[in-house]
Formats: sequence, C-alpha cells, structure tokens
Amino acid sequence: MGGGSLARQYQRRFHQGEELQTFQKMEEFVSDETIEPVNVFGKYEVYRTADFGYELVVDGVAVGSFAEARVEENRILFSLSHGMLLEVSEKGTREILNPAKAMLCGLIASDGGLHRYKRYNRKTGQYYLVHEADFDSTDKDLIEIFCRSSENIYKKTPHLYIHEKAKGKRHEKMRAVIYDKEIFYDLYNLGAKTGPYEFHVPREHLDKEGLRAYLRGFFSGDGNLRERDHGITIRLDSTSEKGLEELRQAFIDLGFHPCEIGEYKRPRRRTVYCFFIPAKEHMRFIEEIGSDKPRHVRIFKERMKTKNEL
Repeated sequence: MGGGSLARQYQRRFHQGEELQTFQKMEEFVSDETIEPVNVFGKYEVYRTADFGYELVVDGVAVGSFAEARVEENRILFSLSHGMLLEVSEKGTREILNPAKAMLCGLIASDGGLHRYKRYNRKTGQYYLVHEADFDSTDKDLIEIFCRSSENIYKKTPHLYIHEKAKGKRHEKMRAVIYDKEIFYDLYNLGAKTGPYEFHVPREHLDKEGLRAYLRGFFSGDGNLRERDHGITIRLDSTSEKGLEELRQAFIDLGFHPCEIGEYKRPRRRTVYCFFIPAKEHMRFIEEIGSDKPRHVRIFKERMKTKNEL
C-alpha cells in the first residue's frame, strides 16, 4: 500500500485558485485524465485517477490523494505515515493502526514502557529531557520483532542493551530502546503505556485485524501458557486492572468468551488481575491470535499437530 498526501492544494491539483464544489465541476478541469468511481460511502466518495491513483472526495470537495488503496466490500483503506491507515466506510472515517503497529503497542503494553526523565550532560553542565520507548525480554525473537517494527514504522533503529543473567535465571535479559520525542508522544497518545504499570487498548483505532495483532503482541510479551495433563491453559494477567478489562473486552469484540476477571494478592507487591480463555476456544485462539514467544510457538505447534492427526 503506497503513501499519500492529505489536503493536497487545489492550485497544485487543478491549477485553480478556489475549491471545486462538485464532482461535475471537477471533471471540467481534468478532461485529460480518466476518473473512475470506486465507491461511495454517504458523503465520502472515492475515485480512481490516472495520475494520483485514488482521490478522496467529501461533500464534493477533494481532500486527499493517495498512490494506492486497499479496496474491500465495506470499506477502503489508505496508507498514512507512521503505521496508520485511513479507513473510509459507511460509518465515516477514522485512523486505525496497521497490524505491525498494533502488535508493537501490544508488546509495549505487556513488557515495555514509555519513559520521560532528565539526564545530566557533564560537558554542558545542564540537564536535558530524554524520551524513550522500550521493550524488555529474555526472548531474542521478540526483541527482533520490536526492532523490525520500529524500523518499518518509524525508520528508527533501537539501541540494544543486554543485562547480566540474574541468579537462578536461564536466560539473560535484553532491552531494546527507542530514543525519540515524537515516537514517545505518538505511542503515549495511543495509550501504549499510560503509567509505570498502566496501559490502554486503543480499540477506537483498531479494526478486527488490528485487534488480533495487538492481542498477539501482548500475549507474546506477557501471556501465561501452561501445559497440563488434559491440555493447556491460556491466561492473561496484569497488575493494571483497567488495562486487563480492556483486553478482555477486545476478546469479546472478536467473538471470544473470556472468563470473568479474578485477582490474587501478593504480600508487599501489586495485586495481579487475570482471566482465562475457555478450553473450548483454545484452538481458535491458536489459529486467530497465536504468539511469537518461542515457548508458546512450540506448544501451539504441538497442539495443531495433535488436532490434525485426529
């Protein structure tokens, strides 16, 4: 899907100094081009043009042109910057996250963070403000996904840090950090992390594909999967009660039937909230949500193999 520019100037588009009020008037100035209607959603009209690819018209006024679009039965998607899509449908327009950015937000909500703090510069003798987005994991695969997403969405390569292996731990912990003010605020405004332990599921900016990607990112980073004699248990938990409620609602939006949220208190530590995916929906979870955590992938593959052999 190619990029596009919103609110292109009419002087540049039609060599005219004032806006054109109807498509009929527009045709008078583009007689040398081929214009083909693609779809109409109320006051929103989309046309295929020979030069710009696609034109979005609202109430007869062209407001944006795009090189490419994804045309579906009930909507059209245009690519914007920084992993965002413009969705046009009968409900109107809204900006949604593409799957890669949705998964990135899910990863940060699980085992990542957004931080803003002051750092001292010895050379200048002054403090300066640092903005960062990070993700911690002992799984190299997840760190690589976080880094690839950052490079694809923001054209920014994260800094990598490796912590010494903690006593009793099998793997060393890795940390990928993006130092960038604009990226920090882009993710903060989406609610990727709203506090040290709090997060927001941006359901208002997620279609079903985005919801699945977000949940995959969160479960990959912080999902709980256990093998039992009779099968497996799939659990999602968090110290953010509000965030977990939004996660549960996201599953409901997709047609799942998650159990009610429970809690367990820990001495001198934050209370943990959790809910389970019913056993009868485990295979659907594996097929539609899945995980990129290596241990989860192994278990899910075994379950799929067993299912196919039955």
